[in-house]
Amino acid sequence: MQKIREQFIQVQARHVMVRYAGRGPALMLLHQSPQNSRALVPWIERLASHYSVFAPDTPGFGYSDPLPLAQPTIPDYAAALNALLEKLGIDRVLVYGVHTGAVTALRFALDYPNRVAALVCDGYARFDAAERQSLLGDYLPPFEPKWDGSHLLWLFARFREQNLFFPWNTPTQAARLAYPLPSTAKLHSDVMDVLDAGDGYRIGYRAPFLYDDPTAAARLAVPSTIFYRAEDVLEPHLTRLPPLPEHVTAERIEGGPAALIAKCDAVFQRFAANAAIVDSEAVIDAAKSSTRFILHVDNGPLACRSYAGDSSRAEIYLHDIGTPAVMPADAKQGAFVLVPDLPNHGASRGWKSDAVTIETSAKAILSVADKLNLSNITIRASGGACAIAALLAKHLSARCATLILVDPLPLNKAEREQFLQSLPDLTPVATGAHLIAAWNWSRLQHLFWPWLISDANAAREVDAPSSYRVHADVVEMVRASESFAVLWASALNADLESIMAKLDCVIRVSCGGEAERVRLAERLVTRLNLNPTDSAVKGMRQWQSRN
Repeated sequence: MQKIREQFIQVQARHVMVRYAGRGPALMLLHQSPQNSRALVPWIERLASHYSVFAPDTPGFGYSDPLPLAQPTIPDYAAALNALLEKLGIDRVLVYGVHTGAVTALRFALDYPNRVAALVCDGYARFDAAERQSLLGDYLPPFEPKWDGSHLLWLFARFREQNLFFPWNTPTQAARLAYPLPSTAKLHSDVMDVLDAGDGYRIGYRAPFLYDDPTAAARLAVPSTIFYRAEDVLEPHLTRLPPLPEHVTAERIEGGPAALIAKCDAVFQRFAANAAIVDSEAVIDAAKSSTRFILHVDNGPLACRSYAGDSSRAEIYLHDIGTPAVMPADAKQGAFVLVPDLPNHGASRGWKSDAVTIETSAKAILSVADKLNLSNITIRASGGACAIAALLAKHLSARCATLILVDPLPLNKAEREQFLQSLPDLTPVATGAHLIAAWNWSRLQHLFWPWLISDANAAREVDAPSSYRVHADVVEMVRASESFAVLWASALNADLESIMAKLDCVIRVSCGGEAERVRLAERLVTRLNLNPTDSAVKGMRQWQSRN
């Protein structure tokens, strides 16, 4: 089986995430909304032994940046696909699209026929005026964080209904679908697709509902096949197609997914000679972005953002466990800045949970530093990532000039046990309760110190965090799933003092002004014999070594 990889391609000012594998005739797969190319992994795996397969995340979904338009249209998405192919340097491809992806695929074939070897659509939508009005009215409500986390349960329930009724918000006999009850794994995957896209899911999802071109299929100039599975919600749309020319066929398929696969494979094979022959890895490697990229290391992908600067004066920023990676506002001007997503955070997904440790994390980041030939490095990390940063500094040896730890957690045994016992179980369950467990833990850890029993002594005298801040953390926690607790255990059980005692670089420790933060920081700096310094940031305490 061909190994599927992911990479970011910069197309104009946007980044597009593409899954790819194989060598042979170029084949482009377009997913439906609100999914992303992850849904097409079984197709990539199956086809990559004969084709060079590319599956991008549609703009605004997965990890692809949205189009810079308030409400892009289907022709805009077709143009974006053309721009991607231009960047990849591929002149002709076989194109397959499913549902909303089929709408973009057909429009792409209509607007850029010279790039299309053949077109295959799985369920091309032709909504009538009443259906379109209903879908545009309330099918795509805003997805906004609520302080009690109820938006997460709503999202889980919404996708359960979407597998039972179409439209999902019309639970009538007429709207009932002949689908089985979705598995917990499928529901969770569907939920993750919207969590990846955020409220922006409505923009790309809305575009096909706005698209009304009744003669589009009849105007196609390339070999085209439109399939409608008998059990598909779009099957009635077959009779809504206009009269088609000889090179465009439409067909109803009995026999479920296996029959569809056989039919699609036959079309791909028939027209494969019309597509460009390329090596997917070589194509992607030549076009990949230098400012957002994925390095595939031993245990999985490591996604990074970088900011231009002198690589002989570099800074690496490590975000806390279960929080999103962000570019610090006080990054040094002129330095090369690297901001990786920790394993199973952000776009660094696909690691086995038991492989996610501070050691594997540090070595993955080291691989990036080696590949980029970084030197004179300053590492800055916060919370649980401080242990990863210390190990990274150890592996970098003389190449690490400064190690900065913000709010480190040198917990004693009782504190570690309390913290680890408080972590939520993120294993997906059929009710979606794992999402609320993540929400409650994330919100409460802003209000109580999670390494203390949640009584009055553990209460933090602070404002409640915003719903958006909690939601951002919950998304990362749920992405990390089981590895969230695994990585925390690895970080808290590390002997931070012993690792840092052997470092030859400048060491700085800083913390917020709350008494509990200061207590933990002083526990570490006392053992390391660091000296207090004046902090340039109001409300912060800081210590530094004599190096």
